[in-house]
Amino acid sequence: MSRKSVKAGLAVGSAATVLLGVVISTATLATAGVPQPQQAAAADVLTDATGRVVSMTPQTPEPSTQGTDPGQAGNSHLDAIAKVFGVLADTLKLVDVKQLPSGTAVRYQQEIAGIPVFGGQIVQNLAPDGSLISAQGKVSQRTRGSFPANALSAKSSANTAAVRKTAANHNLAAEQVSVRETTPYWWDPTLGGEPGEAVAQPAYVVRLRGSQAEQQWSMVVGAERSEVVTSWKDAREAVNRDVCDAGRRVVAGDLNSVRCGTTFRPALTERGGRSNVADVNNVFKFFGQASDFYAKNLNVDLTQLIGNDLRDGTGKALRGTVRICVQDERCPFLNAFWDGEQMAFGEGVTTLNVTGHELTHGVTQHTSGLQGGLADALNEGLSDVFGKFIGITANDPNDTGANRWTIGAGSALGAIRDMQNPGRFKQPDKVNGTFWVTNNPDPHANDGVVNKTDFLITDGGSFNGKTIKGLGVAKSVPIWFGVENLLTPRATFQDLGNALNSSCKANAAKGVAGITQDDCTQVANAVLATQLNQRPR
Repeated sequence: MSRKSVKAGLAVGSAATVLLGVVISTATLATAGVPQPQQAAAADVLTDATGRVVSMTPQTPEPSTQGTDPGQAGNSHLDAIAKVFGVLADTLKLVDVKQLPSGTAVRYQQEIAGIPVFGGQIVQNLAPDGSLISAQGKVSQRTRGSFPANALSAKSSANTAAVRKTAANHNLAAEQVSVRETTPYWWDPTLGGEPGEAVAQPAYVVRLRGSQAEQQWSMVVGAERSEVVTSWKDAREAVNRDVCDAGRRVVAGDLNSVRCGTTFRPALTERGGRSNVADVNNVFKFFGQASDFYAKNLNVDLTQLIGNDLRDGTGKALRGTVRICVQDERCPFLNAFWDGEQMAFGEGVTTLNVTGHELTHGVTQHTSGLQGGLADALNEGLSDVFGKFIGITANDPNDTGANRWTIGAGSALGAIRDMQNPGRFKQPDKVNGTFWVTNNPDPHANDGVVNKTDFLITDGGSFNGKTIKGLGVAKSVPIWFGVENLLTPRATFQDLGNALNSSCKANAAKGVAGITQDDCTQVANAVLATQLNQRPR
């Protein structure tokens, strides 16, 4: 990434703003419907390899002109931010406001002609008084093509192409693949860090599922020619708690096959119940410990954020089904996954950090929405980060001593990742380092970089020419939760590094957990040590 200092309201490196591919001089901005700021403020701006702005940080926090309400404060900053990012403010729609220990994350979705840009979002990092600490994200400035006039026919063609390609990719019959949802988006692959021309084209994102509970995919299909562009897996391998026991029953088909509360009767709920099955009791306890972690450390009600109400009389609840067996897999099933609604566990795969990992996929689903390409690896990494924090703060025996930084210890899986030493399991510990593969379809392949960064920030150490003083868990947790809320759906590893620095700055400004500017220097050193500042090769 390159860094420049500019005046808010001006495009990077010039006195012009690019508006969806049209260059308009600052003299004509007012007639184009873009208000001019009363006073330009100096800001540090980062751009990516395409020249697109990905972050702006005022050199001093920019005060809100509309008070402290996050939505109104965000709107007061929107014109200046939109001009720096090169789009019209009215193409950015407020979609979410999240309270953070440091203040508020206010998220805007880019729309072109009323259709969202996939991954085109800007997140404002606001202080409690509404002042702007930073804004990060990515937007598309140019489009090519148009959506077909006959939307029904175009969607049908996209669905057919997606089903055929998915069936071929996974050795399934077409009849075993069904379409859950088809949504129009503008698709710009460079928003996810892919090389090429930065231009958004009309597409459909088709959500599909197969014959097994964990078989869930998304496929991007061009709207004009129905060509398959890319795809990724959606199921993530998960207070009011409902825990069910499948008793080694083989599950397959739609989401109903693992649902706790309809397909399976809860063995334990907040209202009572008894079970002699260790997995049932453990998961019920782990759900409680994960909920306590999010409530105590981050003021987040996990049940309200990711729980599901199946109208079975228990209300919105964290739900999990244990001891499942999966069609065409060995039984017991040696894995666990978040299916978008609840947790599902194979027998014995029920440690606290594994449970926390899967539940955090639900948190990511409802915050940054990371999905596809490099963002999938960030998704997995954030789940490791918070799964480990949950285990460490609970003093779980599988997260202490020699297991402090391992994932999976104590489960039927055994240790599967080492956050201190990712290379132990052939994962990279820095971007472009040994074992790094930019286009690896396995989302776990590169999450070792996220894990190593977390280890360095939390416990410290010397690595890759940098020496980092560890901040400890209490300071690391709010910084990483800020990251969770500042990233956008198609974020890259460079975006992660930028978000870590921005989150630390915001937390230091408020003094959250005693975080200081020196702590932010340590975070910056960790970002450099794991080469999050480098573009993947």
